[in-house]
Amino acid sequence: MKYIKAAAVTAALALAATACGGGNDDDGGTGQSPAQLKVWMMGDGTPEQTKFLDGVEAEFKQKHPNTDVVVKYVPWPQVATTFQKAAAGGEGPDVTELGNTDVQSHIEQGSLADITAKFDGWADGGKLNKTAVANDRSGGKTYAVPWYGGVRAVWYRKDWFQELGIQPPKTWAELTAAAKKIQDEKKVPGIGAPSDQTNALLSFIWGNGGEVAVPEGEKFVGKLDQPPAVEAVDFYAGLVTRDKVAPAKYVGKNELEGPQRDFALGKLGMYIDGSWALKEMKKISDKDAGKWAVFPIPGKNGGNAPVMAGGSDLAVWNDSKAKDVAFDYITVLNNAKNAKAWADYSGFSSMRSDVSFTDPTLAAFTQIAANTKFPPISAGWGEFEQAKKVLPNAVKAVMQGRPAAEELKKANEQANTLLNP
Repeated sequence: MKYIKAAAVTAALALAATACGGGNDDDGGTGQSPAQLKVWMMGDGTPEQTKFLDGVEAEFKQKHPNTDVVVKYVPWPQVATTFQKAAAGGEGPDVTELGNTDVQSHIEQGSLADITAKFDGWADGGKLNKTAVANDRSGGKTYAVPWYGGVRAVWYRKDWFQELGIQPPKTWAELTAAAKKIQDEKKVPGIGAPSDQTNALLSFIWGNGGEVAVPEGEKFVGKLDQPPAVEAVDFYAGLVTRDKVAPAKYVGKNELEGPQRDFALGKLGMYIDGSWALKEMKKISDKDAGKWAVFPIPGKNGGNAPVMAGGSDLAVWNDSKAKDVAFDYITVLNNAKNAKAWADYSGFSSMRSDVSFTDPTLAAFTQIAANTKFPPISAGWGEFEQAKKVLPNAVKAVMQGRPAAEELKKANEQANTLLNP
């Protein structure tokens, strides 16, 4: 397997001009093997990922022995520009990884191939998370395949819970009480509540019966100004301002900018993060790793709050001249064996119902992922979530003293605009 690491956008585009668009041979949709299959993977790549993909290629070559797989790593900060330029220039890979919240915008741009017939004929397709599959569809057609997702849960010290007689909270009130007891007895902040954590905020809104926006006719209508969403944001912000069980030092930050490290070092009682955090926390301090565990983000009055599975999907580029072979590669990359290997390496949950983590510490995430929910399936979600950071900015303002109803009204106005591009 050949690997290319795009060090800059210009380099990525130069490579795209010479190395993308489906290889040297055109299979014309017949399934004939091209000399090369171009695959884009997001991120910087690691030796472990390279080894994993080498194994995927070896399995893929059992059906397509004359096709060499060329993988190019596209660093996440360069993804948007690289994809936009490739789409505008009519060039792209054969297979690409892409963020699941970006799928709809790529469909709208016409960058992704319609793989409906191939997907419907793939036996394993029925084992994929149905909510995630729905996110990859538009107009009754399928354009991508769910690969992995990163759902969030509350990390906690099970030894502290046992010592203090705390049961995993099942309501907001119990969550606050647990944080307070830890803070009083262990002399560390009870929970981390960073404001820049959209996925966690969504769970609190959904866990109170709220929504960001709902489809009405041909457009999305914002619901952030409604009582359930306002109350959820007020509760979350209140962990800092009212209940004072979460430190103000995380305001304006995300879970990686303090909470993760503090929790790993025993300086924080609880914090919200994904399954992938275990590997990172062990790098910080693994002496207490056996004492870490997770419980689902609770709904206000009980039950597990729905979780957003932020992660990656796999798609066939619309300009590929080897669409059938490209889809074959996806089915190998995302079969049960390789999906499990990837989950264990990456720490991200597979979107397959028949795949779970080997590490027992992460087993709970498999059940938590079954309650996946997606935000409005809109081409404008990326701008709402990432570029404008609508929810994080609203929560930050509330944590800094602004009224929740006022800030959520502003956020709702942005939702009505950004989610209807």
